[in-house]
Amino acid sequence: MSFGFILTRHVNSEQTNKYWNQSVKLIRTYYPYRKIVIIDDNSNYEYVKADFDYQNLTIIQSEWPGRGELLPYLYLLKYKWFPAAVIIHDSLFVHKRILFGTFKFPVMPLWHHLYDKENLPNLMRIASILKNNSRLLNKLKGDETDILKLKQNKFNLCFGCQVYIKLPFLEHIQRKYNITNLVYTVHNRKDRCGLERILGLIFHEEFPILFKYNSLFGDIIEKINSFGYTYDNYINDISNKKLLYPFIKVWTGR
Repeated sequence: MSFGFILTRHVNSEQTNKYWNQSVKLIRTYYPYRKIVIIDDNSNYEYVKADFDYQNLTIIQSEWPGRGELLPYLYLLKYKWFPAAVIIHDSLFVHKRILFGTFKFPVMPLWHHLYDKENLPNLMRIASILKNNSRLLNKLKGDETDILKLKQNKFNLCFGCQVYIKLPFLEHIQRKYNITNLVYTVHNRKDRCGLERILGLIFHEEFPILFKYNSLFGDIIEKINSFGYTYDNYINDISNKKLLYPFIKVWTGR
């Protein structure tokens, strides 16, 4: 199946401007003909500068500042650029070709972690705006039980909301839950952390095979250099040929 890439971008310094350029250059290296869409979330254009005249690339300036990881879902539903999308951050770098076009699953998180009820009141506030939300709210609270009063299978959050997703599946969850409503309850980084958990739950509800397969690259917490791995660390590891994973995520305070 044909697919493309959607990156969320937020540039606020010369350093962070390097991220999206590096990400696009690497996608072009491993996927030279795939369309790339950048959703810019409130960048400071004093610092935004392209290293090259990138081809087959579209840049969308979001009208919803601060929505971050939610934006690719909103704009893919609106513009329907391709039948399937790989949704990533501008601070994620591709170092191996993954054959996404052969994927049969309608959705596959890139990384996951077990749901943890972090900031539960905020999760409930965010999810309350969705349609058909009663089961979701019960699951988020941990109240769902089966007829034997045993806990149901726990679900995983979708780390960074980074995912391979097919458009018909996304349209299905839009029809059922009206996820575009989340633009009214997701406003900042704390809310976007909640979004990781809410989307993870929705993906499991609508595609239960995820209980078995979890994600493409595994539990983010179990990865070496999962957190605190900077762009400078990354560049140093490239120089020393020490990159450990096919997709590399770096961390920054934005």
